[in-house]
Amino acid sequence: MTSTTDTHLLLRAFVDELARCGMRAACTSPGSRSAPLVLSLAREPRLRCFSHIDERCAGFFALGMAKASGRPVAVACTSGTAAAQLLAPAVEAREARVPLLLLTADRPAELRENGAGQAIDQLKLYGDAAKWFFEVELPPAAGAAQLRWIRTLACRAYATAHEGRPGAVHLNFPLREPLVGADEPPPDASGRADGGPFVRRHRTPPADVDLETLSRLAGASRRGVIVAGRHEREEPLGPAAAELARAAGWPLLADPLSGARRGSSAIAHYDAILRHPAALEDLAPDLVLRVGDLPVSKPLREWLASLAGIQQVALDPEGAWQDPASTLSASLAIEPARACERLALELAAGDPGWLEGWRTADELAAEAIGGVIGPAALSEPAVAAELGALLPAAATLFVASSMPVRDIETFWPARPDPPRVLCNRGANGIDGIVSSAFGAAAASDGPALLLIGDVALAHDIGGLLAAGRLGLDLTIVLLDNAGGGIFDFLPVAHSPMARIDEPGAAGSADLYTRHIATPTGLDFGEAASLYGIAYERVQDGPGFRAALERALDAPRAALVHVPCEREANVRLHGRVWEAVGTALSRRAGAAAPPA
Repeated sequence: MTSTTDTHLLLRAFVDELARCGMRAACTSPGSRSAPLVLSLAREPRLRCFSHIDERCAGFFALGMAKASGRPVAVACTSGTAAAQLLAPAVEAREARVPLLLLTADRPAELRENGAGQAIDQLKLYGDAAKWFFEVELPPAAGAAQLRWIRTLACRAYATAHEGRPGAVHLNFPLREPLVGADEPPPDASGRADGGPFVRRHRTPPADVDLETLSRLAGASRRGVIVAGRHEREEPLGPAAAELARAAGWPLLADPLSGARRGSSAIAHYDAILRHPAALEDLAPDLVLRVGDLPVSKPLREWLASLAGIQQVALDPEGAWQDPASTLSASLAIEPARACERLALELAAGDPGWLEGWRTADELAAEAIGGVIGPAALSEPAVAAELGALLPAAATLFVASSMPVRDIETFWPARPDPPRVLCNRGANGIDGIVSSAFGAAAASDGPALLLIGDVALAHDIGGLLAAGRLGLDLTIVLLDNAGGGIFDFLPVAHSPMARIDEPGAAGSADLYTRHIATPTGLDFGEAASLYGIAYERVQDGPGFRAALERALDAPRAALVHVPCEREANVRLHGRVWEAVGTALSRRAGAAAPPA
């Protein structure tokens, strides 16, 4: 049987090796079985260790921190349903390609499937959502061979989570009692003397044949388009994509999640423009270069799917296969930022009128949108546009799924120094958004903000505990439209099946309101007070701008409450699309040759 001293020595070596590999943060939650693992993490001076009450919040906090830092973050929890709480973060980590280490304590084999408390089947608990699973049965002694093994395991786990296609690695630690001993473990000198990892990993450079293919395709194009989507890697995509677009004279259709909506070639309002493809028949490309994930915009995705016979090339070093319409003609395993830097040195601008046509359409769309939204009125699109203009370059904005991320994509302006924008767009869920935003705040040097709706905030309201308990500053901009606003844009909102009163229900709510839109009825001022968060409710555009400035200057977390109305928001979006369509029709008429 493994002694307490040997257990602690092995776990300490494991954590030490993770720190040597480059890990700098871990999240813990309370439990008895996990105590040796949790204390080993908490005692490591190179790690920032964040204590959480809720394992689900801990998992999403780690996810947000890993997104913002680019490094794997560890999450340790006790056995049983505590470990099951990490499934949703594991799924998001897989789909969004975020490196996590899920360290679950477990009962040993003799306490499984025989009625022992807090024991469930944790073997491969997360299924295919985990990139790799390993059952860490600690050896009965902590000799030189065993310490080499545990250090190698730590290096392998860290590298597996981080390299290739990043994701969650699940290590399950069955631990036997006694769990915590009375004595400190002896000193351990089994690590490399130079302080480096026990096993070093070297990434493989891209194949020359892929770089040659890319250069040949791009060099033959005179009317190329760059489409840039979510990119959360160490290599900054934004400046490289913008410089390539400038050098080649290509329009750059960049989701703010890419960091590339910048520079003279950025077409900020492509989502609005591409809702009217008939007005853009003269703007068909001869090559589409796709970097990062596919952007959120449905009109953009539909436009890409319609480009039959046009070469579409994705730079996809992680094998993500972001191609739901099966339109790619080539998928190249090349890191996109470096490839863009290389191409920018090789290419010269092609058709001089190509980019100008896109710019004209973008200017017309921007003018039309501004004419509908206006500077004084408060609306969901106006909040997205204001954040894009007002936030400092050092800021990090975490955006909730559903309407907030779509409005950011549609109304966020192009600027030379955009702040970083993050979002859980792997599985596109609304769970854990608050916790993920606090995790991103913990890994960010500048101010951190969260743009979120009322349903998503209610879903993870326990995540607000991080504000006071962990001493983290986060400005939360709450779009409160009394329910899930995105559903009002969908056919279900108008279905006769849903627009009848619920039989036997108190009040007059119809089935759509109660079961689809699901207004929470929460007093968010009271919620902010409960969690020790500053609170301000705003009513108009100037009031929002002033409240945002005060919140960013506040020494603690703050919530800026923006009341909205779902049906009015649908009508406003409709007026925006109509105004853009009218403006683009004038452009198409002016561009048409005389009869």
